Amino acid sequence: ATVYLAADLKHERQVAIKVLKPELAASVGSERFLREIRTTANLRHPHIVPLYDSGAADGFLYYVMPFVEGQSLEQRLAGEPQLPLPEAVRIARQVAGALGYAHARGVVHRDIKPGNIMLEAGHAVVTDFGVAGAVTAAGGTKLTQTGMIVGTPAYMSPEQASGQGGLDARSDLYSLACVVYEMLAGQPPFTGATAPVLLARHALDPVPPVTTARPSVPEHVAGAIEQALSKTPADRFDTAERWVEALTNPPEDATQGAPAAATRSSATSATDAGERARPDLAIAVLPLVVPPGDPELEDLAEGLAEDLTTGLARFPHLTVVGGANSLGVRYLLRGRIRKSGSAIRVNMQLLDAKTRGHLWAETYDRSLEGASLFDVQDDLTDRIVSTVADTQGVLIRTMAESVRDKPLGEMTALDALFLAFDYWNLITPDAHIRARDALERIVQIEPNSAEAWSALSMIYAEEHKHSYNVRPDPLGRSLDAARRSIAADPTSQRGYYALAEAQFFRRDLSAFRSASRKAVDINPRDGTTLAYMGILGCYAGDWEWGTAHIRKALSLNPHHPGWYRFGLCLDHFRKGEFEEALAEVQQVNMPGYYPTHVTLAAVAGQLGRLDIGRSAIDELLALYPEFAERGYTEYTKWYHDDRLLDSIFEGLALAGLEVADFAGTKQEADPQQLVHEDSIEATNESDRGDE
Repeated sequence: ATVYLAADLKHERQVAIKVLKPELAASVGSERFLREIRTTANLRHPHIVPLYDSGAADGFLYYVMPFVEGQSLEQRLAGEPQLPLPEAVRIARQVAGALGYAHARGVVHRDIKPGNIMLEAGHAVVTDFGVAGAVTAAGGTKLTQTGMIVGTPAYMSPEQASGQGGLDARSDLYSLACVVYEMLAGQPPFTGATAPVLLARHALDPVPPVTTARPSVPEHVAGAIEQALSKTPADRFDTAERWVEALTNPPEDATQGAPAAATRSSATSATDAGERARPDLAIAVLPLVVPPGDPELEDLAEGLAEDLTTGLARFPHLTVVGGANSLGVRYLLRGRIRKSGSAIRVNMQLLDAKTRGHLWAETYDRSLEGASLFDVQDDLTDRIVSTVADTQGVLIRTMAESVRDKPLGEMTALDALFLAFDYWNLITPDAHIRARDALERIVQIEPNSAEAWSALSMIYAEEHKHSYNVRPDPLGRSLDAARRSIAADPTSQRGYYALAEAQFFRRDLSAFRSASRKAVDINPRDGTTLAYMGILGCYAGDWEWGTAHIRKALSLNPHHPGWYRFGLCLDHFRKGEFEEALAEVQQVNMPGYYPTHVTLAAVAGQLGRLDIGRSAIDELLALYPEFAERGYTEYTKWYHDDRLLDSIFEGLALAGLEVADFAGTKQEADPQQLVHEDSIEATNESDRGDE
């Protein structure tokens, strides 16, 4: 194609318009090409550049993609022909994640090469996904008759070079292996003066060992590349995940791979991806059941199952298995769709195959009248995925309980991660120290585990937030661990979550805002991240941004943890809307968490509801007997608005609890300043009355 940089005037953004060469467009034909390329338009993955639009105009065929700010891998290699091994493996892992996602949907790229891999802030994204396949499918016999083969000779598999049809995942993995070979050796495995010479070498010549050009390449990396470059597809890896495992693990570990259809999030670090799939911590999405003979419902069921699989795979702590490969997988997500007129009812269930128990069930009623099938599909996917898969979701709570009593010395990185998730369900000192010990052990064994470092960062922050098992400089350790998580994987959502939290409590609000916005953007279906970043945003003074994200999290998961509502409660509280604040805090079902009772007592005190306030104070002091001496110091860690803090502790005093360190700050204040502030407030009240 010829590529143009263009301005999308409607959306005020830059885009790339790619126009097929006229001779190719003439062979392909517009109708079939546009029909075939629709498959590409439905690919949604963090390492795939999406397709915005496609069309035909004056005999030209074109498609529109985002303009990626960065450089292609081809440009990167022009400046540095041999990349550092960790960088080459990271790029390979990210591209393989994109391929694995597409292959599971029946899409083969057919033109993997450095020019189609873009690097944006260290993040690899694959462009032109499925376009070569659409051209091939649309052109059919015409292309064969004209001698055209779609692809790039230096990276073509032998079967692609011979013009065979029916290419599958193994052909793309051959091409990716050529790219990885080039990143390490400085040139592709085969070179030649002409395309026919190159194609013949792919088909006939043995692959020169990558260690000939670069002896420092580890044996297991060289072996994984060599196997992926086998002449016969049957001798290669059958899935992208199996190849990544071999590339990132010594041979003795690589042989115990994941199920063929298992997918891990592309945001998982190399160490995390290498941990073999655990049937006890895996979930399969089964095909949804629909009445026969309704093509619209069949399309919805197929699309919803695909989107659920994709959405679940965005959570790095999950292994997601296609329904056809669910044998031995413990957790099963299944559903049924029924229709009456334009109304549909979707019943979803989460099952534990081991105990035969129902962990969760929900019914969703929607109308198809005047609605896009894709909009309905997206809405259902948002809600189901968030409810099941985020760290406070029903599935994760169940999985976390399963590792609670496992000996620390036997824990894998995944076990330690789930132990941290279990802590956030319990929030007790004992659970905290157990999670901290497990994670500190894991990062010594697996120092490149982005997920383990991010969890450890958050566990360190708990020392500051709740004064649990405090050791020196908890926020410094938290910040360092968060940075190590992002260094291991620049796309780690929980790495940015941890970084945002550390910067918030260090009171670097500019850095907090930057990291928190990245965290919510990476996976907007993670309700826990939306809610917590929203709450911290509120406490940092960004009330509108914060409450919007909290409400989004609430809408995604009706079974959300009660703490989601703290930000909304305090938003009403600061505005003097105490009845609304009371309604919010009374929905926080966390009786063992002392801030629940602080908030309830403060709101009740401001309302004069002393019966509620005194009962809450009794519960508070049973959980935190020293709160009367230390409470104000604890709360200054969280709130950046002194007026809000004063109002909370005044409410506590009205309910019957005087907090010593708060009273001390009042005694130290300048009496003249207090009088001056009261006069200003009285003047403001008078002005508002006149208005």
